[in-house]
Amino acid sequence: MYAKRRLTALALGIASLTTMLTGTSALAAGTTESSEGQIVWLRSSKPIDLPLGTDYRQDLTRQRSAISAETPQTSEAPTPLEPSSEANEQRIAQESGETYVAEPGDAAAEKRIRAAAALTKEQCRAMSDAHDAAGKIINHFSFCRWGYNTAVKLSGEGAVEGMVRFRETEIGTGSGELRDATIEVHTDQVVASGKFNDAAMMSFYIGQGAWPSSSSCRVADVSSNPFTTTVADWRDEYIAYGLVSGRGSGTGPDDIATCVYNHQWKVTGGGATTPWSSGPEGGLRFDSSKSLGSKYYDAGAVFDRVTPSFSYDRAQSDTAGVANHIYDALYKPLTTYPVKAGKVIPGDVWNANPRPLHRNWTNYDAAAAEVTRKNRNAKDAACRGLSRPNDSYQCDEFPFASTKEGAGFGDGNFSVRYVPGAENSKAGTELADWYGSDRILHNNAYGIFVQ
Repeated sequence: MYAKRRLTALALGIASLTTMLTGTSALAAGTTESSEGQIVWLRSSKPIDLPLGTDYRQDLTRQRSAISAETPQTSEAPTPLEPSSEANEQRIAQESGETYVAEPGDAAAEKRIRAAAALTKEQCRAMSDAHDAAGKIINHFSFCRWGYNTAVKLSGEGAVEGMVRFRETEIGTGSGELRDATIEVHTDQVVASGKFNDAAMMSFYIGQGAWPSSSSCRVADVSSNPFTTTVADWRDEYIAYGLVSGRGSGTGPDDIATCVYNHQWKVTGGGATTPWSSGPEGGLRFDSSKSLGSKYYDAGAVFDRVTPSFSYDRAQSDTAGVANHIYDALYKPLTTYPVKAGKVIPGDVWNANPRPLHRNWTNYDAAAAEVTRKNRNAKDAACRGLSRPNDSYQCDEFPFASTKEGAGFGDGNFSVRYVPGAENSKAGTELADWYGSDRILHNNAYGIFVQ
């Protein structure tokens, strides 16, 4: 149910557009279409203008480029969200194709955290891809999404009797210290008319679904849920709330819990009440992992519907040997050792056929320890076939020893090469620090980007 539909409204004919819109509308409570008409919720990337008395369907046909690929589902009561397991969240991340590049070093990691905390609504709205239903995951700690919500009250003949439209901007901030994320909601550009004028009441509800149990995620820091005030009050409104997971409420050695959330809206005015709209979902993962090193906090909250990528730079002198080795492994695998016909080495998530790596934490369980043992033995055996330039060189492997796809995987899709020992140690430290700073846990997928 979580896969995103990729319909394109521009490609739809007039008839199919009408079907899509009326298919997500709802009759006013206790009425029939012939007597009272319909109430329709729409989600769009551009403002929708529907003057009072106009024919709703004809006017929308002229504006169809504004309609989002997904229009909000509606119900008479706030919609409870179905929980999403850790495995399902990883599937969503892979299917979305979303990734970001993390540069090595403490300064770069701190910059990612600072940028998340400092993201403004103006910066979010400037991101053209953030109005997609999935929003924009900037990095594990930063998320933004924006779009226009429109509620339309129709007469039995399809004429507009009332409309309220507003822009909604969401900014999410994760944490590298606590099982606690913050979601900010900004509303502006409110246009109200007819039955849904400034005096109408509009309610905001935070829906959420928690895994592995109902206690794994809760809404915090709100005075009421739903929150209701006049349409006029929403003209420049700001609400912030928390999504919090208690320690011990997750599963496995990393105490992992997930949270699916969305925003739902309802308008009441002029004797008419809309059903609740159900906006696009977001996803979070909480953990209390001991796998990230003592310099990092053992609790965090990240936006997990993304496959992160770690960067190495061939022009960076202190890791150039490793960067060049990874570059050849990813893009010229047939030139690498050991020789294998048709060799394809995983790690590139930027092409049409992404092949991510998956972290293997040795102390996770007995199976993880066995992966580490096999990787080490296979790498050492392969290195014996190479000549070592001098004692200062070390045998480097890719995929890394800390991955499930390492030399011990058994398919021959790996590479070994002697590189300066200082560079190999530096690159290994940078990778381990990135695991910690971006909270890359056991079995998490990631890619490698070589500058």
